[in-house]
Amino acid sequence: MTTGDEDSGATSDEVSATHPSVLLRDVVSALDTAVAHVLADADPERRITSVSMIDADDLAGGLDAPTDAVLLVGLGTGAVLEWMRGRHTEGRPVEGPRVVFTKANPSGLAEVAARAGVAVVVVDARARWDRVLTTVQGCLDRVRDDDPADLTPPVDVDLFGLVALVANGTGGLVSIEDATSARVLAYSPSKGEADDLRVQTILGRAGPPAYLDLLRRWGVFDAIRRGGEVVDVPEHPEQAMRRRLVVGVHARSGRHLGSIWVQEGARPLADDSADVMRGAAAIAARILTREMRAPSTEGQLVQRLFGAHGGIDVSSAGAYLRWPVDEAVAVIGIAPTGGDQAVYEDAMAAVGGALRLHASAFAAAAVTTVLDGRAYLLLPAVNTAAIMRWVGGLVTKFDGDAALAGAVLHAAVVSPLAGLADVPAGRAEVDRVLTATASAPGAARVTSLAESRTAVLLGEILDVVAAREDLLDPRVAALADYDRKHSADLVATVQAYLDAHGNVRDAAAAVGVHANTLRYRIERAQQLSGLRLEDRDDRLLTTIQLALLRTAVRR
Repeated sequence: MTTGDEDSGATSDEVSATHPSVLLRDVVSALDTAVAHVLADADPERRITSVSMIDADDLAGGLDAPTDAVLLVGLGTGAVLEWMRGRHTEGRPVEGPRVVFTKANPSGLAEVAARAGVAVVVVDARARWDRVLTTVQGCLDRVRDDDPADLTPPVDVDLFGLVALVANGTGGLVSIEDATSARVLAYSPSKGEADDLRVQTILGRAGPPAYLDLLRRWGVFDAIRRGGEVVDVPEHPEQAMRRRLVVGVHARSGRHLGSIWVQEGARPLADDSADVMRGAAAIAARILTREMRAPSTEGQLVQRLFGAHGGIDVSSAGAYLRWPVDEAVAVIGIAPTGGDQAVYEDAMAAVGGALRLHASAFAAAAVTTVLDGRAYLLLPAVNTAAIMRWVGGLVTKFDGDAALAGAVLHAAVVSPLAGLADVPAGRAEVDRVLTATASAPGAARVTSLAESRTAVLLGEILDVVAAREDLLDPRVAALADYDRKHSADLVATVQAYLDAHGNVRDAAAAVGVHANTLRYRIERAQQLSGLRLEDRDDRLLTTIQLALLRTAVRR
């Protein structure tokens, strides 16, 4: 059950000199109401560089903690005393943990701890050990993130900085919870002013059932999910609950990300607390969205495998993922189209987990990631036709999904590729296909480069031409200007004429006019622009220029 850095044989003080560390008093402050008390002889300036959690089974198996702080889980008073005595031999402390977190507080513990040179923090019996471990590890992670050797400036304030700002602006006790209200993401110090709901929340326990039921009947949780409004929850003396304000946190896509609560402490909340909280909700949405997009170690490795962040050695990636580097693979790209383009990245982050679930059900070894508003899947190239059929069913599963904000998913497949080394090239290929086809009218929901080569190559040719003003034909631009000024349809007429390969009757039927009217319009278009549509080269060039106009309108 251990986590943290392995013991290198150095003492805790020596390690502290070279490794990021956090003061015991800062950890105790972060644990807040989860700490029952700290034994009097514990040095608050003692430093912690790593933490682990061990239980009775670990000790029975001879496992000792490889870290300088340890959580003793499930050990009764006798077992804690016995373990602590083992920290001290013949008048000299033994090497090992120098900070202990325990729920047991037997008589004589302080004396034994002092002889062993161990600081003891007694944890509230109601606290969840997973929450305690996460909090201590979070303190260490924040110290590592603030390592002065890293000169990269922070992108923005984090959640812990935000709760401090809100606490200062409102004068209350602040906590930020996740979307399920089951996990506290950050909170300000309670200063001995927390009511029972806040205490239970920090401990990782559900609040008083009667009060939670009251909040539901008042519509507080519904308001949080809707977002936008700051709800003023009055005090409830019968439940010993103080007044609090709460606001929901939502992404731009409308996805519910969490909530911010401010409990009134010993003094009334500031008059402008609601304004402070509305601003804080907007900042929290950015932070939580950024954290959702920030990949884990494994996630970053997968993104590198797809060619992001400078790439990665495929042998290392294959060893980590337990994937043979020379096994044939398929790469799938999935992109949203339509709907609100401003929320594409939020939308794909929201459905990324579901895509991973479906992919793993199709192929247990499947690897997925989300990059720049598109999802990418890596599968064994078992059968290209079967993969295409499965992807077709996959993208339609998300039709109408609220997280996509009106968008629908399109996919491109490249299969087979020779192995992991070809994955970045596979991603580039599906990107080419998606860019050229996904937003095209009537585009297939699932395609490949082989099936869409004309659209892909033509789209890329048009991009090259559009990037150079000297390749844009002013004669076609003159027709478009005339149409805008006179509400005419010369561009549509010329397009229909070209699409019909010069057949006047077919072109006239396409635009809904008489053949003589179409002949007049074609003649008028040639007079105004100087185009000569009887010349095949002019027809080819005009076709390309009209395609550029259509592409510009779609964008």
